Amino acid sequence: MSGAIERTVRDRLGVDPSTLGTGALDRAVQVRMTARGIDEPALYTARLLTEPAERDALAAVLSVSETWFFRGGRALFDRLAGFAARRAHRSAAGVRVLSAPCSTGEEPYSLAIALLEQLGGAGAYTVDAIDVSEPNLTRASAGRYPAGSFREPGPDVRPPYFRKVGDRWEVLPHIRAAVRFFSANLTDPVFLAAERPYDLILCRNVFIYFTPEAKQRAVANLDRLLALDGRLCLTPAEADRLPPGRFSPDGPPEFGIYRRAGSPSDVHATLPAAPPAPPRPPSKAPAPPLAVPAPGTLAAARALADAGRLGDARAVCEALLRTAPGDADALALLGVVQLATGNTDAAYDAFGKALYLDPDHREAVTHMITLCERRGQTARADALRKRLAKHRAGEDQ
Repeated sequence: MSGAIERTVRDRLGVDPSTLGTGALDRAVQVRMTARGIDEPALYTARLLTEPAERDALAAVLSVSETWFFRGGRALFDRLAGFAARRAHRSAAGVRVLSAPCSTGEEPYSLAIALLEQLGGAGAYTVDAIDVSEPNLTRASAGRYPAGSFREPGPDVRPPYFRKVGDRWEVLPHIRAAVRFFSANLTDPVFLAAERPYDLILCRNVFIYFTPEAKQRAVANLDRLLALDGRLCLTPAEADRLPPGRFSPDGPPEFGIYRRAGSPSDVHATLPAAPPAPPRPPSKAPAPPLAVPAPGTLAAARALADAGRLGDARAVCEALLRTAPGDADALALLGVVQLATGNTDAAYDAFGKALYLDPDHREAVTHMITLCERRGQTARADALRKRLAKHRAGEDQ
């Protein structure tokens, strides 16, 4: 790989290629060279250095787009929407929300649904959703999703807000109308320079792929775009990227919600309640109540892992596997927990068992690719990558 290409990816795109797995940058460059009809690496390097559009295209190929509706738990989105509702009650202006990056749209649509339940009809809120990947934005704008996009434990969100179209679930028009998708790069120094501040910003699961310099630029952009008493939502593991002393946690740490130090905390009792939302049309059933996972279940293990209680989550997974050793989902979750605690050998073993039971288990395949590349098992990693690509292609048909 050309050193100039790697430097461009680091300096211009803000992406650390080492976080993407062995050979990921080489494969992405080959995809773009083929798309451009370029055979000479030196010529492609010149294009990359001089054409911003080509840098964006390469960034799109490198982007990681694994997501699903209400990822992180329905309770998180309800809490964010509750903050927005109380804020809207104190202001005549509509609440502004930013999802960056938005991937294929599951997060911003989840926000729009939660906000609709708290704020009611159109005009009370808008959601801006940005990403560097044009294919991601195209899929997001289409608003059609396979069943695998609805895998968060809890009540099924589809009946009130989606309609079945073939083998897909399509977001209903009034939800889609609340979300504006467009292309932008979070690490660009002039990122959304013309936009007014946002009351609520979600920026989750992205800092892990950035270089230290890109992380600083991204955080500076988020700080600039966040309203004075707004809320910023990260994953708990990303909190150390925030400027020291600049932000304070707001609420339970597992939610990863932050406010500027010195701004009012999100204490429900100190703010007047938002007016009730108008009743939905008869065709849209009210959302079912939030379910609390039963102790000792896989849903409970996921909730514990999301809350950072990795030891407890591992114990629940291991207990489940003692009674049901053939549970591929429990094995995959155990692998995720082991990986999060640095036990890569144990994670490799758990993912391997999950794939033996379910060769197309997406979560296990995705993590196993990275582990195989770290071990130098490039042939197995390539085979798994082809399997994942075939599975995704099947979903898109």
